[in-house]
Amino acid sequence: MGISFEHLEFGQPYERPFLAKLWGYQSFHALSKGVVTPANTKSIILFVTKDKQQALPQYNDFIDGNMLYWEGEEKHSSDKRIIKAIRNQDEIHLFYRDIHHTPFVYFGKITLTDYQLIENAPSKFLFRIEALSSDIDAFREVREHAAEYKILDKTEQEQVVISRLGQGNFRRNVIQLWGSCSVTGLQNVTLLRASHIKPWKNSDNNERLSPYNGLLLIPDYDFLFDKGYITFKNNGSILVSQRLSPFARKVLDVRDELQLRKVFPENKMFLEFHRSEVFE
Repeated sequence: MGISFEHLEFGQPYERPFLAKLWGYQSFHALSKGVVTPANTKSIILFVTKDKQQALPQYNDFIDGNMLYWEGEEKHSSDKRIIKAIRNQDEIHLFYRDIHHTPFVYFGKITLTDYQLIENAPSKFLFRIEALSSDIDAFREVREHAAEYKILDKTEQEQVVISRLGQGNFRRNVIQLWGSCSVTGLQNVTLLRASHIKPWKNSDNNERLSPYNGLLLIPDYDFLFDKGYITFKNNGSILVSQRLSPFARKVLDVRDELQLRKVFPENKMFLEFHRSEVFE
């Protein structure tokens, strides 16, 4: 079976019947699974649907920025091959769609960057989408805080760098905790930012990675929260700084009735810090 991706274009939609014909399959049903591993090839093909049919198992799969968050097969049949893909020189290719019964979009090659094997539930995998990663600098955050590291000893510096590079896990866990914007309920996570409640520079390493020290916010609210223009009480209701003019409140849609959709008990100590130390 000749499997080739050279005639496929990044970002273009493709139906399974077209791909089956292109690759010489007699029926598109050969590509009906979420993971396809054509015999005698070095290819692993993922067909990922974000919003699945209600009758099918509901996996938490989505693209955020240049990363794919994906839950593996329930029977774990492909886990080992995916984990060993780099070692075995296998290529993993991604076809992704937001909703079922629509064409898949080809995202090209992806690379496994992290995973968590789970026995009694689908394992969790994190992939980097190579075509979206050319301008991503994983160490930008570390360099931006270089001045802070100079006052730390070597061991502390190493711990902080590891923590900073764990931001991807922090964002993933905040997304899993909240699911949508903590205030508006907007569900498109690619438009949302995972914001620390207790600022990163004031947190220890455990606090920096705790999802309960995070809110998932639309960019305007993320900026206002980060700069202390808004904060939230332990019951979730909003507090607005007098520094924010009435005009700015109107433009940015900051209303007194805004509030967090829910407050977890573990959020409260972080919210208290934000109110006392960040909010003005």
